[in-house]
Amino acid sequence: MKRRKILFQWVKIIISAGLITFLIWKISPAKISHYIKDIDPFLLTAALLVFLLSSFLGAVQWYILLKKSELNLSFSRVLNLYFVGLFFNNFLPANVGGDAYKIFDVSRMGNDPYKVFAITLLDRIFGIFGLCILALVSSLILLPSGDIGNISMYILLFAAIVGGILILMLNRRLAKLLRNILTRIKLWNIGERLDIIFNQLGGLRDLKFLMTKIVLLTLSIQFLRIMTHVIVGRSIGMEMSIWIYLYFFVFVPLLGIIMILPISINGLGVREGAGVLLFTSVGILAEQALLVEFLTYAVMVTVSLSGGILFLRRNIGSR
Repeated sequence: MKRRKILFQWVKIIISAGLITFLIWKISPAKISHYIKDIDPFLLTAALLVFLLSSFLGAVQWYILLKKSELNLSFSRVLNLYFVGLFFNNFLPANVGGDAYKIFDVSRMGNDPYKVFAITLLDRIFGIFGLCILALVSSLILLPSGDIGNISMYILLFAAIVGGILILMLNRRLAKLLRNILTRIKLWNIGERLDIIFNQLGGLRDLKFLMTKIVLLTLSIQFLRIMTHVIVGRSIGMEMSIWIYLYFFVFVPLLGIIMILPISINGLGVREGAGVLLFTSVGILAEQALLVEFLTYAVMVTVSLSGGILFLRRNIGSR
């Protein structure tokens, strides 16, 4: 089993490296290096600060959800765990390794692991919800222009995700029906775990002010994360217009959904390849699209390194 996992990881590394190499070769190394030479370091630093701010707000959101569920950790502790989780998200498979670490760390403080799992998953669901709302609004604005092929399909996808989450959050009858069906799943205790998630969500349903606060917070976080891509684009000299801003607000959430596919290391290569396909469809140069996605990933990795330092300090300090 362990050998199979190692082999699978090697396959994903080869896929990531192969896709990046293919894209560079296909687009032309000379064209890409032309943009790299002219990168604006001030704007790239600004992108890093914007992503750092979004991560700080992400920790605030997780802290609010933990506190609501009577898991009373100090904010400084939650901030520390959040950034360590961010580090592991970038250096463990499938972009969810950090969540596993956060659940493990909070659970070993004597908290119910299923409850921590439910809250962490809820935090993720709010993130997807916020991202899809921004994408849905942008897609509807762009619809009459006809600039983006398949825009109707994207609208249906975003609307289905937003609608599904809204039903779960607001409609007790449908949520109860879904709960009765899903909690019967016995395999790997999935039903039992889903029941805890529904409990957490049900507890929030009556707290309108708290729900409003979390939704506004998650919209701010996702806005800043998309703006990180935009500022990276500006740093390599991309000309911006209101329409190009909107393209980012449609394509970045789509890339987030595509990256769920566990076929590469943290979406590396898949994200860049899909980014090239999407952005070139609206007239953006392939070399710019590739660099925007790759440099944004580099910005995220750089910010997450602070979590690696916190992790090392904590482990050295505990010896």
